[in-house]
Amino acid sequence: MAHQEHPGIISDEVRDEIRLYECARKYETIVKQSRRSGASDGRASSNQSNRNEAIVQTVTRFLHELRTKSTDSDYSARA
Repeated sequence: MAHQEHPGIISDEVRDEIRLYECARKYETIVKQSRRSGASDGRASSNQSNRNEAIVQTVTRFLHELRTKSTDSDYSARA
């Protein structure tokens, strides 16, 4: 693998994998929090809809952040 040839240098592929892993961990944390709050809360379904919307917004923000970071690293590699 390329990143093993030069241990001090991390390839773009490895950086992308690290970012994907970090986003997956964040998503997993969000889902676990949602399940816990949903299981302990017996209120009306409108509250569940609000939580679902918050989850969608948070995950969307993380995905946009990942895409932006990926685009930034692609640009800096070309410059």
